[in-house]
Amino acid sequence: MIRPVRRFVFAAALLWVGLSITSPARAQPTGPSARARVSVQPVNSSTSKGDLGPALRDQIARLLRAHGYHVVTTLPRVGGTGQYLELAKDNRLTAFVTADLEEGRHRSCVTFLLWDGATGSVQGRWSASASSKKLPKAISKGFWKYFGPRFTGVQPPPSDELEPAPPMYVNAGTPLD
Repeated sequence: MIRPVRRFVFAAALLWVGLSITSPARAQPTGPSARARVSVQPVNSSTSKGDLGPALRDQIARLLRAHGYHVVTTLPRVGGTGQYLELAKDNRLTAFVTADLEEGRHRSCVTFLLWDGATGSVQGRWSASASSKKLPKAISKGFWKYFGPRFTGVQPPPSDELEPAPPMYVNAGTPLD
């Protein structure tokens, strides 16, 4: 009677230890955005009035974080498109999101570009237009609908670092033919 109880307790302890070892791995996010780093560049505005540009940049950063991306907002906006590839390599970035804002008297229009980190090419372009007060809502409704599928196609640049070689067995005692 005591042995079955001991076996049950021993089996339960093994199961508990096994689950506690594997549970942190299950807690890690999975999918294409699990460790993807995306830079949201400062919004380029046609006018210097208002704080709409920084507010839109913060909104895009929140949208990307909500979908599991690691957002980088510390990089300055670059002058030429050829710099994206080098920035992506240096900062291990998967993509860049840039925006140009045209603020009018009654309506504002923002155009977003999604740049691939591996190739430096444009993966998508999307625009939203509304009054300055309603523009953030228009972006919230349409940004991820349009860009979401395009984020699955972006890749980080290949790493220059060599991965460790797999262990090999070399038998130095055998003669060569």
